[in-house]
Amino acid sequence: MIVTANAHIGFNCKDLDRTQKFYEDVLDCREKFSLYYGDLIPEEHPERWAQMKPEEVERLKKLKDVRWIVYLEWPGDKDRFIELFNEVDAHVDNPYRPEHYGYTHFSFVVDDIQAFHRQLIERGAGEYIDIKPGPSLDGNWTMWFHDPEGIRIEVHQYGPESYQIYGRKDR
Repeated sequence: MIVTANAHIGFNCKDLDRTQKFYEDVLDCREKFSLYYGDLIPEEHPERWAQMKPEEVERLKKLKDVRWIVYLEWPGDKDRFIELFNEVDAHVDNPYRPEHYGYTHFSFVVDDIQAFHRQLIERGAGEYIDIKPGPSLDGNWTMWFHDPEGIRIEVHQYGPESYQIYGRKDR
C-alpha cells in the first residue's frame, strides 16, 4: 500500500455559510457537493438505523434537510478538498495554542505570494492576515492568515533553495 496524497482536511464550523463564503470568495474554492444529516439515515437502507439508538434516528430525522458537510474543491486541484462540517451539537472552541498537542495549521503553495497577499486584501480579507509575506527558515517565502473560524493557514512560495524541494544541504 502506498499513500499517494492528502484527500481532504476537515473543520467544524460555528457558521457554515460564513466560512464557506470565505473559502469561495477569498481562495476561489467551489462547492463540489454537500451531505445532509438526512443522508445518515437513507430510507433505502434502514439496516443502518439498526446500528443507531432510536433517539439518534429521531434527531437525524428532524435535521434531515440541514447541511452537515460541504465539500469545497481547490481551484487548481479537483481531487483535494476542504470539508466544512456543520456539527449542530458542537459548542466548545478548540483554538490553537502553542502549548497544546495536536493540530496546528494547514498549508498550501502559491506561485506568487505577493500577488496572493494583495488578493487577500483586495477581497476584503486583510483582517485575517497574521504575518505578511517574508523569507522563511526553509528557503521559501511564507505568510500566515486564518479563516473566520480561527483555523491557521500557512502559505508557501517555494524558493530556489527550498528545503521541501531540494532537502537541507548544510546538515
